[in-house]
Amino acid sequence: MSQYPEDEFDVAGRDRGPQGVHREPRSLLRTLAPFLAVIVIVPLLAWGAVSLLGGGDAGPGADPAPVETTTESAEPSEEPTSEESTDEETSPEEPTSEEPGDEETTPEEETTEPDDDPVLTTSISVLNGAGINGLAGDVAAELGEAGFTTVGAADYGAGSPDVTTLYYRNADLAPTAEAVGELLGIDNLLEAPSATQNVEIAIVLRGDFAGR
Repeated sequence: MSQYPEDEFDVAGRDRGPQGVHREPRSLLRTLAPFLAVIVIVPLLAWGAVSLLGGGDAGPGADPAPVETTTESAEPSEEPTSEESTDEETSPEEPTSEEPGDEETTPEEETTEPDDDPVLTTSISVLNGAGINGLAGDVAAELGEAGFTTVGAADYGAGSPDVTTLYYRNADLAPTAEAVGELLGIDNLLEAPSATQNVEIAIVLRGDFAGR
């Protein structure tokens, strides 16, 4: 025991281990580690030096010597035999003859011809200007027998025309007027809208008609 009383430094160093020359002994592995390193590293360095100095020799990693290759000219391909060539050649397509029925035929344009048939329903007025009693009625009856359905008869007192004349209203009535004139033997046909105000065809009978 120290003859001095214990102070705060004595309390702080109470739990510390020995210091200075009183160190803990080193383990065997830590002691031998430097020797093991020398034993392993030195042979490796020696092998590397030998490999570096002898680098000119062909070692396992050296590239193999190049092999000379000679290229021969390609031989011309064999010509196909006559049988093969005939099989491969394709014959040109023969033109197929078109049948007349296959061709598209355009219908000819139909020309519209004027209708020459008389219109039997045309209104007709027979005017007696010949001074012969019953002449207009006889002519009207003749037209009715020919198929005309709308025919009338009357007297006529005007001074013209001088000869028997058939008047029709327009050009559309020309075929019917020609048929009536042919039936009655009248050659004087005139298109006159003013003379046919109430009917489509007006026939003025004169003395020449009585002697037909």
